[in-house]
Amino acid sequence: MRVLHPVHPDEVLVRRGRYRYLKGSEPTGDIETWQVARLPDGDEVVRADLDGRRAGRPNLITHLRRKPSGAPAWLRLRYFGGAINTAAQYTFREDTVRVARMTGDFQRWQEVVEIVPGYVVDYHPVIGTEYIWRGYPADAGGEERLIPVFSPDLWDAEDHVLAGRALRVSVSPRLPETCLTPAGEFEEARSFHVRFDDGVEALVWFDELGTPLRWHYPAAGYEIVLLAYHIA
Repeated sequence: MRVLHPVHPDEVLVRRGRYRYLKGSEPTGDIETWQVARLPDGDEVVRADLDGRRAGRPNLITHLRRKPSGAPAWLRLRYFGGAINTAAQYTFREDTVRVARMTGDFQRWQEVVEIVPGYVVDYHPVIGTEYIWRGYPADAGGEERLIPVFSPDLWDAEDHVLAGRALRVSVSPRLPETCLTPAGEFEEARSFHVRFDDGVEALVWFDELGTPLRWHYPAAGYEIVLLAYHIA
């Protein structure tokens, strides 16, 4: 697993795992490896390595630090492969996100993105999509809710890759059900229907810790499944 910052001796492993990406039930070649560790002050560090080399696609390596409440503190990304070579850091405040980006030829940009308080962060690795589980309000009573989301943009024009976006994602809970994955069978998995800003719809399942077990995009025939899983 490639990392942006080495594991510190004070970190205690909480859980780790791996995801496989599928298209039409066939592996795409993309593999995501991840781990969650806890620091002495209660903060957690989430590392992820989305390896696109076998699929001929870019790589994404991420390092998120979050508070004991689950709220994000800061995030660092490196996105590279082919003509792409860029990195960014995001510092999270109550209603703003400070963004610092740099390309491989050392061009630099800084910006501040305003966003609704109580937002969650989607930074693209599957392990980072626990924001659905974390962001759905406990008092929503099973109704559909729009969740404010901050997300780095991987697909914009070259000078804007990793620029920040303020989005809204529609989330509706489904009945708990058993979720089968290569990593095992998970009973009473919490499930949601998700609709993104661009109209794409998906189904997602989580275990009791908020670990994403499976993402399924019916219209695209695209799926991401938990391949290996270890809870410390």
